[in-house]
Amino acid sequence: MQNASADTKKLSILLVEDTFSERYYIASLLQSFAPEGVEFVITQCEDGLTALDTCKLHNFDLIISDWRMPNMSGVDLCKRLKEANNPSFFMLLTGNDKIQDMVYAMETGADDYITKPFLASVLKVKVQAAVRLIQAKQSIIDSKQKLESILNDKQSELEQAALLQQSLLPKENLAFNDWHVRHYFEPAAELAGDIFQCFNITDDWIGFYIIDVSGHGARSALLSFTLAQGLSPQRMDWLLPPETLMQRLNLLFDDPANLGQFATVIIGKINTKTHQLQLCNAGHPMPIVMTKFEVKALDVPSGLPIGIDKNSQYKTGQFQLNSAEKLLLFSDGVYEVNHPQHGMFGLERFKQRCFEYREMPANKFLEHLTYVLNLWKQNEPQDDMSLLLFSAPNYGDANSEVEDLFASDRIN
Repeated sequence: MQNASADTKKLSILLVEDTFSERYYIASLLQSFAPEGVEFVITQCEDGLTALDTCKLHNFDLIISDWRMPNMSGVDLCKRLKEANNPSFFMLLTGNDKIQDMVYAMETGADDYITKPFLASVLKVKVQAAVRLIQAKQSIIDSKQKLESILNDKQSELEQAALLQQSLLPKENLAFNDWHVRHYFEPAAELAGDIFQCFNITDDWIGFYIIDVSGHGARSALLSFTLAQGLSPQRMDWLLPPETLMQRLNLLFDDPANLGQFATVIIGKINTKTHQLQLCNAGHPMPIVMTKFEVKALDVPSGLPIGIDKNSQYKTGQFQLNSAEKLLLFSDGVYEVNHPQHGMFGLERFKQRCFEYREMPANKFLEHLTYVLNLWKQNEPQDDMSLLLFSAPNYGDANSEVEDLFASDRIN
């Protein structure tokens, strides 16, 4: 059988009264007033100054103090404690029964006021009302602390999950047979629905993908993580055509809560020797190819985003890249950024910026492009932003006008 005293809550009371007989009488009454399940722990002081020093050493839930005392009055004690942000419920006892005295007492910060002589029943009602208020306040504090603890735990979990998600992205400055891969990733929140990767399939072929799961937050991030795991070379046979990989990924997609989630995806392969490019698109923005003379979108056969129809069919587009070309893949969060006055950045403006920066080396290209995009959205998180840039070998270095382009770049 559980001990009933285990559920008893202690409530600390400081009783301040300069007359011993009064102090003894009130302390006796207080012990008889304790509600069920509450134990009063009473400390006694004979003047305000002693009480003030005691409050520096101990915390009290309830302070009951006489008004007129030597060394320091109850009103002065109340003032000093309230100025020090002492949270105790303060009750004044006094023979002053004038309205202006009661108003003055409350203005000093007292929470309640009882005139002497008082009936024991009145003191009981006042004390028990104070106890209810103290318990309600403590309940709010406990709930707040519990909520803060939960939020801190969740924040820590989110931060760990974000680190895990970012660990799934490609390493910086990847190179495959002189092909260079640069990327940029900026989540809208701790966790993103975007994810991408690039890796060797064989000595001559590299594989890559970019995924954009609808929505934001943990649910989208968990789904993007699942899809990325499904596309990993350890679990998916990348010797298969991209269209087959896409169909299998579509079958892997799961939306158990029926929230209408889906994902746009591009799966591709590049032969690093012949520059042959294979791409399969499931509703994702079309990749861009940049040459020294133009910027063009690749007309990749596109099917429905995955997660909409398990029976969707996909096709692989075949392309030939030249040695002096860059291939850029990106999520729609890149060009759908909004400016407070100028509206959406837009795909055409995005292509125009790509054209202006087309002769920059890959690292400078992404640096300048993302600078403009972040400037446009005023550095405010909006949507996940992902860019994956492939540079063919023998691509020219930066021209002499690079820094001038950057310096003159402004929002129009």
